[in-house]
Amino acid sequence: MTIASIKSIFIGVGGSIILALFCSTFLTHERIFSAMPLFIAFNGALTGFRLMELLREQVSNVFLFSSITGAGAGAITFVVINFALSFMENITLLGGYDLFIYMVISGITSYLGAKLAVRYFNL
Repeated sequence: MTIASIKSIFIGVGGSIILALFCSTFLTHERIFSAMPLFIAFNGALTGFRLMELLREQVSNVFLFSSITGAGAGAITFVVINFALSFMENITLLGGYDLFIYMVISGITSYLGAKLAVRYFNL
């Protein structure tokens, strides 16, 4: 159960980082930071869907487990982005408000992705 949730978290984090890197080729850093919650929302839904796909009937409380997993993915994405920003010049690091937004958005969309997976797999 733990390995499956870790895989799901890193699918969401990796997807967010890949989308940000792709968009950095044609967008400015400010626009990427404003679009980052959209990337996190999409990949949060993927996190929840993948979690239910891997665990199926093993999860007893879908809302709690998928929300916590999604919030963890949002927090790890925040840490990775801040780590990458620490190497750049003239760019301010993200703050606590951004961490809160990333965790809430990823938690909510992870639950919605898990709910979609439950309906899709008839669990």
